[in-house]
Amino acid sequence: MPIPNKEITDKDLVTSLIAVIIVYALIQVYTRWYSNYLKKREEKLKERRNIGKLY
Repeated sequence: MPIPNKEITDKDLVTSLIAVIIVYALIQVYTRWYSNYLKKREEKLKERRNIGKLY
C-alpha cells in the first residue's frame, strides 16, 4: 500500500510546533500541581500522626 505524498506547508509546521508546546506546558502544569498536592497530603498525614502521639 503506497503512502500518499502530501506537501507539508509552513502553516502545518507551525501548527504542530504550537501543539507540542501546549502539550508540554500542560504536562508541566499538571506535574507541578500534583507534586504540591502530594506535599499537602503528606503534611496532613504527619499532623494526624502527631495528634495521635499527643493523646
